[in-house]
Amino acid sequence: MKKLFNSFLFTFILLGLITVNAYSQVSDDIDSVENMIIYSNEHFGQVIAHNLGMGVGYRIGKNTSAFNTRIFTAEVVTMRSWKQIKTINPYYSNSKRYVYGKMNEVFNLRAGIGFRKLLNDKPYWGGVELRWITDAGASIAFEKPYYIYVIKIEQGAGGNYLYNIETELFDPNTSWDDIYGRAPFTKGLNEIKLVPGIYLRSGFSFEFGEIKTRIKAFEAGGMVEFFPGGVSIMADNGEQPFFITFYLAYSFGHRLNKY
Repeated sequence: MKKLFNSFLFTFILLGLITVNAYSQVSDDIDSVENMIIYSNEHFGQVIAHNLGMGVGYRIGKNTSAFNTRIFTAEVVTMRSWKQIKTINPYYSNSKRYVYGKMNEVFNLRAGIGFRKLLNDKPYWGGVELRWITDAGASIAFEKPYYIYVIKIEQGAGGNYLYNIETELFDPNTSWDDIYGRAPFTKGLNEIKLVPGIYLRSGFSFEFGEIKTRIKAFEAGGMVEFFPGGVSIMADNGEQPFFITFYLAYSFGHRLNKY
């Protein structure tokens, strides 16, 4: 019994020493100069996924106070229609997948300015820092014509049939069983049309990085884009002036001071 008591006492004292040591280290971390620094600048990239496509972006932030950051944004994303579905012609071997009724492939280039506000600071032991973010600016849609391969059947001499594959834009009068598949992406690059517009975005940033100078965060929110001239993706949609999207982004970068 005495031996058991001595073992318990030794364990209790050892745990107490470890706790005191850990507490002193935490206290040192809290009072350290690194944790008291407010970094003035941020640079970080983003990988973006939204309900109509995906893309990449880059942001520069300037802290105007301990709670507010002015941000400058540049990004490019793909845009698709919620109606489009890939299909394949089963009547021909080696046929290629394509989207029936698609008129243009669209890429949006955005540049804007906004702010980010700290809502919940990260505790000193870790956790998640919550910020509200909103920005607005210019958006330019790049419409690249979507070409497809169409099989043309002609009757030749002697009653033989000749099959020719031609590259065309989608025509509603073309039967789907005459479409061989999608033409190469490079076809139509010299026919790109620019459509100017504007956007407004709002969301929340959840930062979970353990090192203050390194940014690791997820961002989620929604966006409204308006194109006065309309953007054409599918033949049966016409010119769409509004796009409403919901997005999720992963941010990675660093903080620093510039003097």
